[in-house]
Amino acid sequence: MELNSIFSLFANAKHGDRRSLAKLLTKIENGEEIDIPTTKAAWVLGVTGPPGAGKSTLIDRLASYWSENRQRVAILAVDPSSPISGGALLGDRARMVHSNPAQVFFRSISARGNHGGIPNGLEDMIQTLSELGWDRIIIETVGVGQGEFAVISVADRILLVDGPDRGDVLQAEKAGILEIADLIACNKSDLPGSLAAMKSIEDGLSYSENPPPVIGVSSLTGDGIENLIHRIETMEPDLGKSTARAKISLECSMISRIRKSPLYDDVVNDISKNKITSKEGAERLEEYYGRL
Repeated sequence: MELNSIFSLFANAKHGDRRSLAKLLTKIENGEEIDIPTTKAAWVLGVTGPPGAGKSTLIDRLASYWSENRQRVAILAVDPSSPISGGALLGDRARMVHSNPAQVFFRSISARGNHGGIPNGLEDMIQTLSELGWDRIIIETVGVGQGEFAVISVADRILLVDGPDRGDVLQAEKAGILEIADLIACNKSDLPGSLAAMKSIEDGLSYSENPPPVIGVSSLTGDGIENLIHRIETMEPDLGKSTARAKISLECSMISRIRKSPLYDDVVNDISKNKITSKEGAERLEEYYGRL
């Protein structure tokens, strides 16, 4: 068997080889097909929120709690990338100071310009990590825009992290994330005015249909973390939110599939040169997939 084949890397990763795991995920991210049997559903938490809300520190607290309770945690940080250059601001692990590195795996994933779609191989990475025995899989995004909306739709529970300024929750509401969020963590509860900020968020959500509960936490001191984890682990599935997530995930998967079409770049080029309209381009791609 080839040393760097999918199956040999999977077997080595199963025995705890982190280097093999990293190589395996790189192959998946680069578009290599995998055929690993699915034996169980992955447990996935999507965490989103504006820059500066303290997502990374809060995730570190969650990972620390779970790892101390003998659960293995994998964190996939989806970073933005330029739609032109493809360059990404890959994640900063320096803020992961509380969790046990032996029980926690961290991986940055470039969005690679997949705006409105799901980054290459993300769903396969999630399932692979689950099959390899990672008990908790966390997806972290960098903001509350439409791109993040697509990424976290693959999670089966979603946490929106906000700071003392509730204007960011309004931005999330505009992006539609509140329609699929299960919980809101009002971080930095150690700061003055945090209770007023929580009340402001709750008041702002009072006009929303089925608003998510708001929980005060402090990533700095650890206050409220166990309560938040209890709510995450005991939340009942919401059929409406699950259906909304499924629709978004399906639509985003279709977008990702279209971008992988061998005709995609040619169609985009023809549209940019005004040779065809966008509608005609869409019809050309539909015709291509209709022949498969």
